[in-house]
Amino acid sequence: MIKRCISSFLMLIFLYLLQTTVGCRIAIAGIKPDMVIVLVVMSAYRYGRVYGMFMGFFAGLLIDLVEGDYIGMYALFYLIVGYYAGFSNQLFDRDYSTMPVLVIGASSLAINLIEYVAGFLLRNRLDFPYYFGRIILPSLLYTVVISIFLYRFVNLVYRKIDNLNLALERKKKEKKEEEIV
Repeated sequence: MIKRCISSFLMLIFLYLLQTTVGCRIAIAGIKPDMVIVLVVMSAYRYGRVYGMFMGFFAGLLIDLVEGDYIGMYALFYLIVGYYAGFSNQLFDRDYSTMPVLVIGASSLAINLIEYVAGFLLRNRLDFPYYFGRIILPSLLYTVVISIFLYRFVNLVYRKIDNLNLALERKKKEKKEEEIV
């Protein structure tokens, strides 16, 4: 569990740096892909709602601390997305890669809609068709395309960690059996 948390934290830092450096370079019309959402959704998809909330909160807090206007706003947004993405944990299948990409797309859509409500609608800017066509839809499509590649990376890291934990548990079990004999 500790190894999973540490590796998730390191992946969060890596994906955030990738999002802010490479993401800015590959931005199309000012729209950057949301690479951090891939980690939040994959954490929730593999390990459930609680772990998804945990990752969502810290991913959002990192975004708030570095580039947010209000501390806690993105932490709340990503926490909510991590929680709801955790419901897909029952559908988890290691070989099925379409479902996580669909959940990432739905999560990206949810984050952008929440941003619209919190950032624009509450300021009485009601031009939703413009916001949807110029920001939400391109961001959603860009994030889904990037997530196809990032999903494999995040899934590979989590699979290695899970295999390592299983090997350690087997060794502990064998050691206990030897002590009994």
